[in-house]
Amino acid sequence: MNAPPPLAAEHKADLLHRLRRAEGQVRGLQKLLEEGADCGKIAQQLLATRHALDSTFVRLNLSLAQQELTADGETAVSPQAVGEVLERLQHKLGRSR
Repeated sequence: MNAPPPLAAEHKADLLHRLRRAEGQVRGLQKLLEEGADCGKIAQQLLATRHALDSTFVRLNLSLAQQELTADGETAVSPQAVGEVLERLQHKLGRSR
């Protein structure tokens, strides 16, 4: 079994951007804890951080699925159709949480 190719540059850039945002949120959480913020505020920030990481995970898996579906260049559907299906899947996954 061959290893999948590396992520496309635009997918990699999007994932790195999302991870940097999540990293900032984690730093914010650390600061809230150090400053003794109330639990409600900390919980709200934890939820936002979790959502950011969940979203990044979904995007990564959609990127991998797109690569797999279009890797050999001999797909039964056009790359545009694959993209549309993956967009609908992402929308449904986002709503299922």
